[in-house]
Amino acid sequence: MNLRDTIRRHFAASTFLGSAGIYFAGSLINGLLPLALVPVFTRYLTPEDYGIVATCMVLMNIFIIFQGLNSYGLITRGHFDGNFPAQRRLVSTSILMTTAITGALLILCLTPLRLRLGEWAEFPASWLPGVLFLGFFSVLQNNYQVLLQARKEPWHFIGNQTLGSFLNMGLSLWLVVGMGWAWQGRLFGLLLGGAAISVVCLWGFIRRLGLLRVEFSKQSLHEIFSFGIPLIPHVLGGWVMTMSARLYLNNMASVADTGLFSLAFNLTSPVNMVIGALSRTYRPWLFEKLGNPNELDEVALCRQLLLASASILFAGLIFGIGVALVLPFIVGAKFLGAAPYVFWLSLTMAFSGVYFIFGNFVVYSKRTSLMAWRADFLGGIVVLISCPIFIHIFGPVGAAVSNCLGYVATTIGCITAARIAHPMPWGRALKSILWKATG
Repeated sequence: MNLRDTIRRHFAASTFLGSAGIYFAGSLINGLLPLALVPVFTRYLTPEDYGIVATCMVLMNIFIIFQGLNSYGLITRGHFDGNFPAQRRLVSTSILMTTAITGALLILCLTPLRLRLGEWAEFPASWLPGVLFLGFFSVLQNNYQVLLQARKEPWHFIGNQTLGSFLNMGLSLWLVVGMGWAWQGRLFGLLLGGAAISVVCLWGFIRRLGLLRVEFSKQSLHEIFSFGIPLIPHVLGGWVMTMSARLYLNNMASVADTGLFSLAFNLTSPVNMVIGALSRTYRPWLFEKLGNPNELDEVALCRQLLLASASILFAGLIFGIGVALVLPFIVGAKFLGAAPYVFWLSLTMAFSGVYFIFGNFVVYSKRTSLMAWRADFLGGIVVLISCPIFIHIFGPVGAAVSNCLGYVATTIGCITAARIAHPMPWGRALKSILWKATG
């Protein structure tokens, strides 16, 4: 390798690590901000208020599936095609489509259907149009941010994300604490913050990137439909796994129990942040290892990853116990019932880390079709069936147990896919670990 190639590789590695550091710092800021306000909100809001806000997020994530049709993935890929006019048509058509779908759903929300939906979700029907607007704002921001990532602009990405977080949390704090608006203040904060950041994104699309025009393309719409519609079952499976427990709690327990579940989910987010930070380093490290088979000790690699998986699960277990013990110093007295939820949801987050360790073998082999029925879809089915049963047997905490079981099923499915996609000597590695432990 000549000097020029060495310098190029060193520069690429430095750029990657620098960008990863920026993304990690931004994720840390955006993750810690809501946690820092937990002691405040839990003293001004009730568990019922938390439950209504959590239900709003559940409904918003359903609407987003249909409002955006997962077009952000296609927009990302379009950037690397290097065809600017085609990318502009795609972005413009995508946003026009999202606007049209949101308008159609708004009309439906003016019919008696909204009352049925509100009754089913245990959510104020008059706020359903607000949920749709939140979904629209979220789709705009997601589409803009994936372009910033594709263009390798981590500072702009983090700036956009952080501005959105500070706006919605700051406005919510003012409305809840200063104005005494309870859950309405939290939702108005989300709406006003989302509207403001959407204006920033639209300005970025139009002025900064030059990608948004009043331009509609049938070909681009066909591409969006062809790309996004087949993904709906997979995305719905992920939604069921992560969100459906809240709706079960609304209907089988109470909105207050949904609020405790939601708070516990937020309190376990540091586990997810650490896993996300590790993943940015792990994937290139693993791909480099697998890309040099002649220098790879497969048994040693499998042994390392099995020990890492066990460590993640143990860390999740300890974190859940630790947070449950310090909970009285963090939240108001009305939210102490969140402790058992924290334990199970922390373990859930840990299983998602194990999922990522094995899932990257599937990504490396480019055989992601193996994950279609083994991953989120399988986990969604498990949660859909087990959640009402567990709530009936264990009470409201059964929803968190069910969520954990769903991630266990998803992780097992991912492991089976990894073993098929890229066979590795996992059995020999496990035997060597057990032999050393007992010998």
